[in-house]
Amino acid sequence: MVFTEIDKKTMQILCTLAKLAGPAGEKRDAIVNVGQFLGVPKDDTLELLEEWEEYDIMHLASEEEKRHFVNYCFSYMNKDYHPKKSEREFYQQVVNHLGLTARFDN
Repeated sequence: MVFTEIDKKTMQILCTLAKLAGPAGEKRDAIVNVGQFLGVPKDDTLELLEEWEEYDIMHLASEEEKRHFVNYCFSYMNKDYHPKKSEREFYQQVVNHLGLTARFDN
């Protein structure tokens, strides 16, 4: 896969989120939202979601790597931001899949 507009790290982050989101199409809007907060245009994220491959994902081995990944992806969800229910659900899904503890209760 070649994406010249998206740097490799951001591409890997979005591909990893797509993998964690489950079946194709699930949580697409949530991934697009994260992509936009990471500076990736919606159309580029949608294209990436159609074309990513297993080798494009990040391999997060340690708990520290997983926490850093989640904190980076969802850094926009701070105390001054009130996430939508779908955003909280996606965050919770990613956190659960990685075996971490969430910072949101709802």
